[in-house]
Amino acid sequence: MTDETPRRRRLPSGPPEAGWTFGASGFPKVAWGTLAVLLGILAAYLLVVGYVGYGAVIGILAGAAAVNLLP
Repeated sequence: MTDETPRRRRLPSGPPEAGWTFGASGFPKVAWGTLAVLLGILAAYLLVVGYVGYGAVIGILAGAAAVNLLP
């Protein structure tokens, strides 16, 4: 018995040839700065009210957003 169902072609995987469109160059730096500031404020608020774990995670995210502002 042979299986005569057609095989699906796989799409190529990997980054596109022109490069990724997101990251520091995909978003304007103003958007990254706004996101970093908002996350920083939220992290400070959470740390003040006692949510240390959540505040730390949001603070790490704020730092990750701020890294995209570096030249």
